[in-house]
Order: sequence, then structure tokens, then C-alpha cells
Amino acid sequence: MRAVLWCNGDIPSTVVIERVTLGNAVLFGVDGGADKARALGHTVSEVIGDLDSVDTNSWSGSMNNISDEDNSDLSKSLEVVIGRGFDEIDVIGVEGGSFGHQLGVIGSLAETSGGSKVRLHHESGVTHRYHPSMGTMEMMVDRGVSFSVFALTRCESVSLGGSKWELDGVPLDLSTRGLSNEGTGEVVNISADGTLALFVEA
Repeated sequence: MRAVLWCNGDIPSTVVIERVTLGNAVLFGVDGGADKARALGHTVSEVIGDLDSVDTNSWSGSMNNISDEDNSDLSKSLEVVIGRGFDEIDVIGVEGGSFGHQLGVIGSLAETSGGSKVRLHHESGVTHRYHPSMGTMEMMVDRGVSFSVFALTRCESVSLGGSKWELDGVPLDLSTRGLSNEGTGEVVNISADGTLALFVEA
């Protein structure tokens, strides 16, 4: 099953919205993102978050109020949909706001449990989350397309193949070591014993 989470950041462009193909997924609003999605004519099944930035009068009966202050609304929403069995999750509306907000979005990938595929959609590309429970993750990256790999948690062993520069069981922390790799037109495969973020440029 696939879910789309619409966050309360800048309204994504038509290009991004079309990229995630909302029609074949269940759409959830992450707090105020629900109002933004509805304003553009999209059907939101449920609002998730602490509900401090959404018009609660408009969402009676379809709100999931989670007041935990230790996690962001995005982290809460990811855990909710993963707990319901969604194994593919596309997240939009993640851009804009303060730099701290942007770091928080990436932090949500680090603290989210389980092996569901999570993709953050930016105007300039897509960030894919890798979780060690996935085993080996594969994705097609066209020849010459730039992508970067970042460790979100300490990794003792990261392997990357099918790209211009490869890794063979090397340790990796959050650093610039995986910045600006390139696809070769083959399937890129990656495995690790920690959580990674792979940003592929559009």
C-alpha cells in the first residue's frame, strides 16, 4: 500500500504533485498540510499531528491528534502510516521555512522505524530513505544523473554499486564523502547496517 503525506511547508509545484501520482495513493495531511491539499482540490483522508496549524473546524471526524512534543508532526505521521501497513510513503510539502525545519525533515528519516520505503519530494529531486531492514535496495539512476549518499546514523559497513564511484563495506558517518556521485545507466544497489539518505537530482 502507498500513502502520500502532505506537509505544511511551501506548496509543491505541479511537477512535484504529478511526480507522486496522488490518484493511486491514500493522502494524509500532516497538520496544516491538510488545508493546503484540500485548497488545491485534493481529497485528504485524515489529518495527523498536534493540530496546531490546521483549521480543526473543517476536519471533524477525520483528525488524529498526537500531542507528543518529542517528535515532529512528520515523524508522528510516518509512524502512524507505517503502523497501518503502508510500505511506500511519498512526502511532499517539505520545503520552505527555517533551516532548522529543513534539518528536522531529514531528522525524521533517521528516527522513523521499519523498512517502509520513504521518499521526500523536493523541487530539485527526491530523497530516498534506506533502512537496514531493507537488505539491499535497488534503484535505476540514469547515466550522468547526480546523486548523493549520506549516513543518518553511524554505519560500520556501507556498500554501493552500479555508480561511477562505488563503496565496498566502508564505515560512514554524516559527512561529505558520499556527495555528488553519478549514475552509469545501470541499477544502483546499496546496503548498510545503518540508516541512509540518498538524494537523486531531478
